[in-house]
Amino acid sequence: MFVICSSRIKIHFMRIYKFTIKKKPNSDGKHSIIIQFIKDRKNTSKSLGKVCDFNDWSFETDRVKNTYKQHKQLNAFIDKYTQILDEKINEFLLNDEDFTIEELLSSIRTQKSKAPKISYTDFHKLHIEELKLADKLSSARIEAETLKSIQKFYNKEQIQFKEITSDFLYKYEAFLRGNKNKDSTIGMRLRTFRALFNKAIKREITNQNLYPFDKFKVSKIKDISKKEFLDEDEILQLKGYESEFPNLTFAKEMFLFSYYSRGINFLDVMLLKKADYSGETISYIRRKTGVNVSFKLNFYTKQIIKKYSSEPSSPYIFNFLREKNPNETYIQNKKKKILTQRINEPLKLILKELKIFKNITYYCARHSFATQLKFKNISIDITKEALGHKDIKSTMSYLNTLPSKKLDQIIEDILV
Repeated sequence: MFVICSSRIKIHFMRIYKFTIKKKPNSDGKHSIIIQFIKDRKNTSKSLGKVCDFNDWSFETDRVKNTYKQHKQLNAFIDKYTQILDEKINEFLLNDEDFTIEELLSSIRTQKSKAPKISYTDFHKLHIEELKLADKLSSARIEAETLKSIQKFYNKEQIQFKEITSDFLYKYEAFLRGNKNKDSTIGMRLRTFRALFNKAIKREITNQNLYPFDKFKVSKIKDISKKEFLDEDEILQLKGYESEFPNLTFAKEMFLFSYYSRGINFLDVMLLKKADYSGETISYIRRKTGVNVSFKLNFYTKQIIKKYSSEPSSPYIFNFLREKNPNETYIQNKKKKILTQRINEPLKLILKELKIFKNITYYCARHSFATQLKFKNISIDITKEALGHKDIKSTMSYLNTLPSKKLDQIIEDILV
């Protein structure tokens, strides 16, 4: 069936194509937006290089719902493709010509080739804005710092994808090392760089044949920085420490709460809700990995919860967040302030009193917990579950950065 409008001849050939989303989500839980073609009993689909959540897509209108933050941009993008396809179909029908799905796809590719190419710099900036819209402010900050670093190295504001070669990457690595960056920072910068390039390829912003990371391997850059931890005796020393100053007691108890709670990150501590707490156990979704972590509380951690519990009207276990629905900026600023001023700085004073000469911060509670698992030869599968990692590879990589008591003992035994 088709319809002709007399004022401006326009023909809509019904059911040839529609916009929809893939049923199966990607690794981020998002669904790719696709054009689905149905003609001559053939069914073909093409990705638009855009994604959205399942609940943000309207199957009635074939568009993104107005509830989605970027609905205007995405729907304008879809409208552009609608116009291209309608004009091409109208052209075929007015000329009484048959056509194939491949010819429609060709018209899309032709139109895309005419479009102005976006630079790497502009794509990187666009991605930073997308992260901000998604309230991923920490990731947006890392992305912005990485772009600034790349621009400083290249001494150029606008960088094109074709300029980024394996030689470019080797020189950028040398630039980072020349500026005394640690391997952990260099690895983070280059992994961010690589991830952006991969996203650009998936979204058809640039071509696969320009990919420079086949010859330059980011994996060769290992983070060999020392991870500080407290051993069992030092944990007992810290646990037995008493002070008349509440700020020192608070820092000590927050560190030990993390240690006895499987090395829980402070951001997750802040966001723990009363609904996550049964009185005996805590079950929460780890913010960093999205993995569900459940653990039993001991007497000590129960006492800490009781001591620092929030007001009855608050949904949170601890009294760190005053707002019921805080935005990401508020949460991140609060986390940074508490960690720096109320935990890490007082911890230094405590350890100095205890004559423990290590550079210990709140996050070292996680290292301390993981090190005990490693020293006691706990299986990699159980360690993975305890740490809330997504996969075994992450756990093995993490444990490899921790000391090996077994190796030390073997060497000690063979030396006279």
